[in-house]
Amino acid sequence: MSDEPTENPEAPPAPRPPKVVVALLAVNLLLSGFILVKVMGAPALAAPKEAHAQEAPRREVVGPLVVLDPFVVNLDEPGIPRYLKVQLQVEVKDGGAAKVLERNKTLVRDAVLGYLSGLKVNETLGAASKDRIREELETQVTEILGEGRVRRIVFADFVVQ
Repeated sequence: MSDEPTENPEAPPAPRPPKVVVALLAVNLLLSGFILVKVMGAPALAAPKEAHAQEAPRREVVGPLVVLDPFVVNLDEPGIPRYLKVQLQVEVKDGGAAKVLERNKTLVRDAVLGYLSGLKVNETLGAASKDRIREELETQVTEILGEGRVRRIVFADFVVQ
C-alpha cells in the first residue's frame, strides 16, 4: 500500500452554490459599485460652471521660447553647502528678440548666475519666492536685451538641495 490518500471515485462533488445566489451577488456588487461611484464622484462631476470661470486664465506661449543652459549655483549660506539648479526658458516677443538673446547669452548667463548665487535658501522656497525670482530675472534680462523684447521667464526646472 502506498502512503498517498486514495480518492473515492464515488464521492459526491463539492456542492455548488445555486445560480440564483451567484446572480444576486453579482447584481449586489454592481449596484454597490454604482452607488459608490455616484456618491464619491458626484461633487467632482457636477462642479458648477462658475468655478471654471473663476480659474486663472491659462497663459499660453505666444512668442518664441529660447532655452538657456541649466544654472547650478552655490546659495549664499555660510558654512552650509546648499545648491540651486535652475533651467530657464525665456519667452521673447518675436524672432528678432530671439536673435538678440542668442547673441547676448553670455551676458544673460552672467547676470542670472550673479543674481541666483546671492540668494539664501529661504528666498527660494515656495511659490511666492519663485514669482519674485522670476520677476527679478525678467528685469535683469530686459536690461540686457532692451525694453519690450522679453515676455516672461519660464522655469523648466527648479531644485534646491
